[in-house]
Amino acid sequence: MLKAARKTIKEWQAEGVIRVEDGNHGENRPRKHEFSEEGMSFIRAADMRDGSVLFDSAAKIDHVAQSRVRKGIGQPQDILISHKGTVGRVARVGKDAPPFVCSPQTTFWRVLDENRVDRDYLFALMRSYQFQTEFAVRAGETDMAGYVSLTSQRDLELALPPINEQRAIGGMIGALDKKIGVNRWMSATLEEMARALYRSWFVDFDPVHARALGQPPAHLDEATAALFPDSFGPDGLPKGWKAGTLAEIASNVRQQVKPDDTKAETPYIGLEHMPRRSIALSDWGEAGQVGSAKSAMHRGQILFGKLRPYFHKVGIAPKDGICSTDILVIDAMSDRWRELVLTVVSSDTFVEHANASSSGTRMPRSNWKDMARYNIAIPPEPVVDAFSELVRPMTKKIVAGTHEAHTLAALRDTLLPRLMSGELRIREAEKQIEEVVE
Repeated sequence: MLKAARKTIKEWQAEGVIRVEDGNHGENRPRKHEFSEEGMSFIRAADMRDGSVLFDSAAKIDHVAQSRVRKGIGQPQDILISHKGTVGRVARVGKDAPPFVCSPQTTFWRVLDENRVDRDYLFALMRSYQFQTEFAVRAGETDMAGYVSLTSQRDLELALPPINEQRAIGGMIGALDKKIGVNRWMSATLEEMARALYRSWFVDFDPVHARALGQPPAHLDEATAALFPDSFGPDGLPKGWKAGTLAEIASNVRQQVKPDDTKAETPYIGLEHMPRRSIALSDWGEAGQVGSAKSAMHRGQILFGKLRPYFHKVGIAPKDGICSTDILVIDAMSDRWRELVLTVVSSDTFVEHANASSSGTRMPRSNWKDMARYNIAIPPEPVVDAFSELVRPMTKKIVAGTHEAHTLAALRDTLLPRLMSGELRIREAEKQIEEVVE
């Protein structure tokens, strides 16, 4: 068992070791009209993803709102946790972060004495199963659904082993996090490459425009370039192409699965497992955690979050399993069309179409009938085959990356409590990590 000093956050705070503070409530919080294009970032739970803070997409508050801010003013390297609504989401602020303030739904945990608490260790601890479980329990202690007050947070007990032990544990967990981060960056890069190719070929018709000008299409070999015509038809589409709808190349697969017919360990994906604007799905639960009927999914099919479609939750099913009925399972009519269908339904314009045709005010839902009517340009099959030949290796790498990220996250979550309890020695953990992180 590791020798660790155990005290409440309130006690550690009194000793000047750590500071825990939430955002502004009541009359000090920003008004609607005080949000602007420029200003100080106002960080909500939605701005925290995969352990990082998304400052680029975060809302901004103007100088009037800033003048009323009394607390929750963040600093670089703070650790943030959401405590209201979405409870327990943790993110770390970078060293070069812009000025920001926590919303009333988020709290910063700030290290004040680096000789007594290591940031990497604290970040790992706050994302551990044990901490998250206790935080969730605290959320159920009040009549307000999903809320952990600042007082309750400060009553949490924090165990701090000797600083050298903290640094060793934090460093090892950080190595796993870094590898997971590299995987996510690679997946995001490949996804953007696939999006760009789709827009170039099937939306902007760049190869056709180039050939019409007597120029070789950029980044295409002669054989591929020859697949594109050098002129447009009277309908504005490349000559030989036709106007069509999504329904001609894809369908909504509906296969209901009852809980009693599913093994408890069957992979389950809900909307909570799907990140925004990312086709890489590296997080999933198990069927044993759900109790109602779900939809069957198969590896390689496309999952589209139909509830609040503006959240842009579209991804590739990483495994056979089940998913929420608030997710549409989409499949191509044949393998030939799979990559084109994926890039169509994950595009910004398609998500905007799905959102515009959704029904419901508070909880809008899109439906396949309207989505299937989405207009697309249907090229000759040789063009589709060439597109698939380029994009398929990208999607395969993305899916492989999601599996590796899932494995690394599971290893991290398994090692952390054993390291903290002293059950696993540092050197033994390093060997296990070396086998995975190369």
